[in-house]
Amino acid sequence: MTIIASAGRVAALLLLYAALYSVARSFYDRFAQDQERGATFWTLGGVWAVSTFIGDFLLVRIGLMSFVQWVYNFLHTFVWIGVVLTTLYLGVRRSQPLWQQMVLFATFSLVIKVAEHILLGTWEMTHFFYVFKGNAAYIVGWSLADGLYPPLTLFGLRLLAPRMPALIPV
Repeated sequence: MTIIASAGRVAALLLLYAALYSVARSFYDRFAQDQERGATFWTLGGVWAVSTFIGDFLLVRIGLMSFVQWVYNFLHTFVWIGVVLTTLYLGVRRSQPLWQQMVLFATFSLVIKVAEHILLGTWEMTHFFYVFKGNAAYIVGWSLADGLYPPLTLFGLRLLAPRMPALIPV
């Protein structure tokens, strides 16, 4: 699929990011609001954004991910993952069971991946890890992988919290 992205398409995507950010904020309690201004938000968002940006590059190099222009990869990793998914995590980590957190993350991610595919022509590959065939399998597979954000973040916080007292208690 060849799509020439325009400022209007990018603006539409940013509006969708903003709408889902607003939904993510609706899960907030006072504890999450305090954490958003603190080290936890910036640590989680920064670690996820940078590691995903680098990981995407490496996955493209070994043929497990389709090429994404740098600016779109930056928007996806730093705005979507670094800001919106971190906001969602802080909102649901205390109020929802882990399985429900995983479903929320996978669902939010599916919505974004389909939108990015339609608006920017990204998420264009014919397999997911060479096992599942078709573009739909590729998009759904990466969306399900994003559902692992909550347990991976919980594990990461358990590792980092003893060394970084400013992080939220686990």
